[in-house]
Amino acid sequence: MIYEKLAAYYDQFIDHELNNWYLNLIKEHFNKGNVIDLGCGTAPLAIMLAKNKFNVSATDISSYMLERAYNNSINEDVKINFYVHDILDPLNVEYDIISMSSDVINYVDSEDKVDKVFLNIREVMNLDSIFIFDFLKVEYLEELLGYHEEIVADDSKIIWDVLKTNKTAQVRHKIAIGDTDETHIQTTFGERIYVDLLSKNNLEVIKRVSLEERIIFVCKRKK
Repeated sequence: MIYEKLAAYYDQFIDHELNNWYLNLIKEHFNKGNVIDLGCGTAPLAIMLAKNKFNVSATDISSYMLERAYNNSINEDVKINFYVHDILDPLNVEYDIISMSSDVINYVDSEDKVDKVFLNIREVMNLDSIFIFDFLKVEYLEELLGYHEEIVADDSKIIWDVLKTNKTAQVRHKIAIGDTDETHIQTTFGERIYVDLLSKNNLEVIKRVSLEERIIFVCKRKK
């Protein structure tokens, strides 16, 4: 899942409404502060936060995405610190805001790994910090099965198919671009499971927003 080819076209799939939700939810708690945007992709949310005077760091597992993200930040004239990072690995600096948008958590394929992600995040939060993330609804992910779309982007044709795997609430995205293709696996869990894994790591949901495709949680450390 390195987005080697898709990174060049990823900006065309950005959910701007979702990013606006994130900005508004964050600003309910902070008007300034240190943010780390995990799984930033091409950095649409990170750029939005930087434009709103937050001090932003952004990470992604894909160097191809980060190259695109860096170019986008230069074009938008904002300063963001970019790092290659896997959300299964620890973080080493405390943050006011930890964001993980656009179903990044759904690229984690087991409850044990989700538990590890939440532990890593909890470790860099103080009692005032917030952690905001979203996850796809089980029913939405299952409805995606059989999805097929052909997209003309710049000078390339993207063929996108969503296929089943042998695991419940998991799909395989097969994305063909020209004569190459990439495969991306997404897995989701029921809302109760995410709540329980957060609680196991001393985190609690202080706000829940239910959208058509996904649920956003705003979380804090328990006192």
